This record gives sequence, structure tokens and C-alpha cells, in this order.
Amino acid sequence: VRLTQLAPDSLHLPADILRLPLAGGDSLLIAPAMLAPLETRMLDGLAAWHTRQPDEAGLEMWRLKRMVAPELGDAIWSALVARMLEAGTIARSGASLHLPSHSVALSEAEQAMAAPLLAALEAGRFDPPWVRDLARDFKLEEDAVRALLRKLARAGQLSQVVPDLFYHPAPLAEMASIVAGLPDAQAASFRDATGLGRKRAIQVLEFFDRVGYTRRVRNTHLPRPQASWPEPPQV
Repeated sequence: VRLTQLAPDSLHLPADILRLPLAGGDSLLIAPAMLAPLETRMLDGLAAWHTRQPDEAGLEMWRLKRMVAPELGDAIWSALVARMLEAGTIARSGASLHLPSHSVALSEAEQAMAAPLLAALEAGRFDPPWVRDLARDFKLEEDAVRALLRKLARAGQLSQVVPDLFYHPAPLAEMASIVAGLPDAQAASFRDATGLGRKRAIQVLEFFDRVGYTRRVRNTHLPRPQASWPEPPQV
């Protein structure tokens, strides 16, 4: 745009060109042919992740960026993700991006079984019951509870922080907000803010590191500048 000395709106451009506004009224225009290799890398990265981690819903967008396009500018990455979501080539469940084929449909029986489990996990807030406790409380087979919660995690309705420990989106969003509000998010300060034990506080902080919401610098877990935690779905 700057080379032509013309206003962006006066240029006759392909409808599918990616347009990123820049400072000073300029625009960065990227042809679809230049985006195709990036889209392929994203799709291949998600496919590989689904193969390695079939029980997880997908990847948080900034973690996926570090894996497949660490050199790419943040604005271009955000626009590329939005473009692919709109086109339906990728999908989002909660905080996770995934391939559309990596989806889960629950049967009526599974939905009926899931409802009280989800309610119990939400009621547990920062310290939800483990799989074995849910199985005992609801008189269910432990393997059946574990399989269903993993399925709910693939659907983006839960997050597995450590094996057999699943969090409901609402308290997880609360804890993400707490981390963002701490001047120095370390195990001790996060423990005090949430009332958790030290071991559980570390597990949750390491989960936030793992999904790309925070990064660890020495003993502090810093929220990434571009990262935000999605609001839990309204039921």
C-alpha cells in the first residue's frame, strides 16, 4: 500500500487476501498463496498432537504457535487463526484449537452420567474430587468415570491438570484470573491466594505453563503478553 501511495480501500485486491491494519493508516496485505504453507504447518501440528495426546482437546493457540511457527509475528498468527476458524479448517473448544475431526459426541446415557460428575467438579472449585472419589461417591466403575471424563476433556468441557484430576472451566478461569492478578505468581503466593496446598498449587501453575497461558521464569509463572484465558461457557 505504501509503495502505491494509494489508500487501501482504493486498491482492487482479491477477496481472499489477508489484510492487517498497521500504524499510520497502512495495511499489510498477504496473499493466500503465502499463507498456505503456514496453514499446512498448523494442520500438521494439530494432527500430530492429536495422535500423541488423544485425550486432550487440542492446543492453546500460543502454544501451537511456538510449536509450528515461532518466528511468525503475533498479529499475523492471530489473523491466521481467525481466518482458519471462520473457514472451518480448524475448530475451537474452550481454550483449545483442534481439527474439526477431533470432536466428541456423547450418547444420551453418557450425558446423563456426565451431568452429576460435572456438577461435582464445579462444586469442588479449586480442589475438585479425583476420579476415584467421583467413582466412590456416585457408585460408578472407576474406569468408566475416567473414560467419560477424558471424553469430556476432548470435547473441551473439562481440563485434565494431572492424570485423574479434572477441572471444570469455571474454577479454572477463576484461577487463571488469580494468576494474572498476582504481582509475583509463585507457588507460595498462588497457594495463599487459592487456599490450595503447595503440591496442588504447583500442579496448576505447571498446567498453565504447559498450555501456554504462562511461562516459567525461575520460580515465577508469568502470563504471556498475548495470552488470555477464555470465559467459561454460559449454561
